[in-house]
Amino acid sequence: MSDSADVDSMGKFRFRKKMKGWQSVLITIILISGLFLQITKNTEATVAGSPDIIIGAVKSDSLASAAPEIPDEVIYKTVEATLRSGSTLGLLLEDEGISATDTSGVITAIKEVVNLRRLQAGQKVNLLYENNYFAGIMLPLSTDKDIYVSRTGGAGFQVTEKYRELTVYPSTFHAVVDSSLYASCLDSGMTDRVIMEMIELFSFDVDFQRDIQRGNELSVTYEVIYDEEGNAVDTGNILYTSLKTDIHDLKIYQYTDLDGKADYYNQDGQTVRKTLLKTPINGAYITSSYGPRVSPITGYNMVHRGVDFGAPRGTPIMSSGDGTVTYAGYNDVFGYHVRVRHVNGYETMYAHMTSFASGIRRGRVVSQGQRIGYVGSTGQSTGPHLHYEVRLNGTHINPSRMKFPPGRTLQGEEARLFANMLASYESSLN
Repeated sequence: MSDSADVDSMGKFRFRKKMKGWQSVLITIILISGLFLQITKNTEATVAGSPDIIIGAVKSDSLASAAPEIPDEVIYKTVEATLRSGSTLGLLLEDEGISATDTSGVITAIKEVVNLRRLQAGQKVNLLYENNYFAGIMLPLSTDKDIYVSRTGGAGFQVTEKYRELTVYPSTFHAVVDSSLYASCLDSGMTDRVIMEMIELFSFDVDFQRDIQRGNELSVTYEVIYDEEGNAVDTGNILYTSLKTDIHDLKIYQYTDLDGKADYYNQDGQTVRKTLLKTPINGAYITSSYGPRVSPITGYNMVHRGVDFGAPRGTPIMSSGDGTVTYAGYNDVFGYHVRVRHVNGYETMYAHMTSFASGIRRGRVVSQGQRIGYVGSTGQSTGPHLHYEVRLNGTHINPSRMKFPPGRTLQGEEARLFANMLASYESSLN
């Protein structure tokens, strides 16, 4: 009985031990299956874009921080600078923070097409940037042309000339003199440049200090230049101008002859430009006329053999005609003064200057209207003014009353073409 019990006990024991082995195998299979399913899910999650679990790769955040950012679009910026008096384009670029290498590259490129010595104070220079890096410059050189200097790579630059499309239309302005001729013309819409050119054209025949009175009328037709956007950017030539005073009824026309030379003529086909100007200075007023007077220096009666024009110190003085400088120097009476010899025995003298214009010296050939000096008060003078004298064959004459022959009178075919132009112009006014 005891052996059977042992066997039974052992049998039971062995049976129980075998059952635990199967359980172990089963549990192992279940665990392995669960682990496989978990790995599969994690893999699918990674493929779906989970940022938390990445197998065999660096996190995307780490990649983003390591790679440089590339902007979606290029950002352009323009900085406007102005050339100052006494400066140069190279100094301007350095003052704006442009490196010496880039400055040298720009200057080397642009000097092939632009004379940098002719750039004047006030010249605009646009500095061009791409994503805050210097890319070149744009130089508005004239009304119709811009100069671009652009980077080609590294420190290299290239030059491009770009021409703007401009349109020219004639415009007519009319003024009635009120307080002053100049102010009345400005009020009518005329530009300063056109007013001064118009005064110069009439100055051969008109004494603007004596002849102009309130109620006098002026008209002018000149070219107005427009850009692509329709903005007026400049003025061109005067095509026609007229002046009516108590003693004058003058009309002046621009005419281009068969040789292609443009000049200004009166109704009779005579050039309005005479041998000499009556007034070799703009914006001045007569302070002392030609003839007897009491000298402000000596207090004695004497003949004043010229005309004095009061003007601010430094006002430009022009040569009243084509000629050759015979004297440019100083003495105690006239201070700094210039003498010019003209054709047909005429000679002019300009006294009490503060200084001479550049290049004015004995033997220098000058043209009508060319700047020869500046108003001052040197020598025997009580204040800034120009003392102007005219001699004919060595004899003093009154500049305010002299009448000079025209430089040219149209003849033959030129006269016929000019008459046709006048007829066409007059018909367009009706």
